Amino acid sequence: MSNVSPSTPAGAIGSIAPLFLPNPVTLYETRARRLRLLAERDASLRGYLSFAAQVVEVQHTLSRYDNSPPMPTTTLHVDWVTPPLSMARLLQDPFWQESLTTLLAALLPHVPEPVQVVLERLRKLNATQRTAAAHALFNNDVSLIGSDGAPFLWAALSLAAMQRVARSKIVVDNKSEAERHLCPLCGNAPVASIIHPDGLRYLHCRLCESEWHVVRAQCSNCESSRDIGYWSLEKQFPAIKAESCGDCHGYLKILYQKDDKDIDAVADDLASLALDARLEDEGFGRSSINPFLFPSP
Repeated sequence: MSNVSPSTPAGAIGSIAPLFLPNPVTLYETRARRLRLLAERDASLRGYLSFAAQVVEVQHTLSRYDNSPPMPTTTLHVDWVTPPLSMARLLQDPFWQESLTTLLAALLPHVPEPVQVVLERLRKLNATQRTAAAHALFNNDVSLIGSDGAPFLWAALSLAAMQRVARSKIVVDNKSEAERHLCPLCGNAPVASIIHPDGLRYLHCRLCESEWHVVRAQCSNCESSRDIGYWSLEKQFPAIKAESCGDCHGYLKILYQKDDKDIDAVADDLASLALDARLEDEGFGRSSINPFLFPSP
């Protein structure tokens, strides 16, 4: 099953739901389990996948025990033009800062010394410095936080974004013909495409973890359909392909749920780095970033 709940489509029209909303508790629980399984399968990535599972397990705990004051129910209007989940508003919510502090404290006793150094560096940042780093990170700029610190900051931000979505009423206008290569809720890029068992394609947001419908055989970055190619390492990753675009020279992974019902956008994307290497050798550049793998500045 997808980590977004099939029972919570937003604005379904006819047989196609334009948007699926995440369940934070379920998503983190299943993702941690998936990361542990993938770590057992691949000795070369075992350490990093296990580390990612540790982070997700703390996210899961925080999603279950959110002690922040109840927020009034708000309505987010999805018009596919202006993302209603404002990053400025998200950063004003103290919950993400509290989540980051708790996340760092929970991980410190269980990570190796080099990671402890990173966590301690993040703990010493004040609220203003954290907010500035988060603003930069939304633009894929890790210069204020470091590529080693970015996954922790992003983990707190992602949880806060999901919590805000969970507390909001979502109203979807599915008649708009606007471009759909970015998340209609928060404006972030997808981490991967998911082909649901019914054959429909959804892009999975790297921040708020929502999924939105986009037609197949169309570039998820520039929306061109002129020169689309598909690549795979079928023996290693039978349920994963990469979709490349000859126009923008970008690519994004496609994960097929009918071939693996437990596949996870973030976990399986991270575990299939060999396919990324193949695409880079062919001259294509990744059109998004995995939350656990920010590039160095």
